[in-house]
Parts: sequence; C-alpha cells; structure tokens
Amino acid sequence: METTITWFKFFTIIAILIGIYIFLILVLRILPHVFKRKSILNKSNLITNKVIEIYKPVAILTLLLSFVSINYKVHGVLFLLFLIISFLHIKRYLYGVLFKINPLVNIGSTISTGKYKGDISKFMFFGVVINEEVGNRFINYSYVDENGFSIYQNDSASVRRTIYIYDQEKTTPVLDLLFENPIIDYNNKPILKKIPNQKIHQLQIALESGAKMESLIAYLNQHNVTTSLTKN
Repeated sequence: METTITWFKFFTIIAILIGIYIFLILVLRILPHVFKRKSILNKSNLITNKVIEIYKPVAILTLLLSFVSINYKVHGVLFLLFLIISFLHIKRYLYGVLFKINPLVNIGSTISTGKYKGDISKFMFFGVVINEEVGNRFINYSYVDENGFSIYQNDSASVRRTIYIYDQEKTTPVLDLLFENPIIDYNNKPILKKIPNQKIHQLQIALESGAKMESLIAYLNQHNVTTSLTKN
C-alpha cells in the first residue's frame, strides 16, 4: 500500500520532536543565568513552562498522525483502538494541560475545588498535588473538571502606585533606572506617560512585597530624577 511517510521519515520526525523538547528544557535551565531579577525570571519561567505544556500534546499528536500515515489501514485501526481504550485518560490529560496553562494557576497558588482546598505543590500527568493542613493530597484533573475550581489571590500581592516625575525630557533613562532596581515588581509592568502641556510624567508602578515607595523615590533622587507623590 502507498504510504505518505516512510519509516525513515517517521524516525526523523521523532528526532526533531525530541530535539525541540530538549531545546525548550535547555532554555528553562539557562534562564536563571540570563535574568538575575527574580520577578523577570519568574515570569520567563512561567511562560516557558506553559509553552512546554502546550508543546507536549502537539508533539504527541504529530507523532501519532505520522505513525498512521505509514500504513493507513493497519496503523489507523491501532490508532482507533488506542483512542477507545485510552479515551478517559486522554480527556483527563488534555484538561490538565488547559488547567496548567491557565494564567491564574501556578505552583503555590491557593486552590479550592469541590471539598478540597490547599496550595498547589506539584503538577502531575493526570492530576495535581495540593498541600492541605493535614498533608499532601492528589486530585485528578477529572475531579477538578467536574467540580470547577477557584484561585485565591495572595493578600501580599503588590499594589500599583503613582508618582510624578518633573523636568524629564526623555523617558528612556528613567525606565533604565527602574529596570536596574530590584524592588520593582515587573509582573506589573511600569507605565510612564507624559501629562499633556506640562513638564511632568506620571509613573504607575508596583513594588515587590515589603518594598517601600520612599526607597524608590530616594533611589531616583540619587540619580537626579525629581519626583513627587502629588501633581503640583
């Protein structure tokens, strides 16, 4: 029977898929050496991990379709049998992928689903491990799917504040100074905009937990940036 893909092409596809996966893992390992600021590193790790989670099912599906293309009749029947036997596991796994790429769901997030509530400590292939007061508990993604879930925001999350900057012709030097300061929370990107018809810029910014606005103002003043908490 005529085939679309030969065994040689099939194994080439496997090698390419594995190569891409290894590259993504290497990126994840290299990030701590590229980004020293914790907030930027955490955000980069979060994005990379979610890309990996999306890549996994795409790679598996590509591999299965390539396998079927070698021999449509024989491999097609095997593929259908695999789908029938593994349907519930596949459904649970795919819901887990959607669950893990949810921007609100991260390690350490407090989750409530059904009668369980705790902090997420680990993502598994078919479920999630949460840390309750009585210890760790494994919860199937199918249970989360059936009961829904809520994510509780951390009370210590940073709050966006506003300060005003005077006599600053260009915004780039100020943004560079902010980037070099470790107390800035870059999960909430600073917004610097000029107030029309005035030599004043409005800076909206969030600080890392425990950091004080007075420290940021003193830091900017040391670099000859005039600031104020009010617009005079």
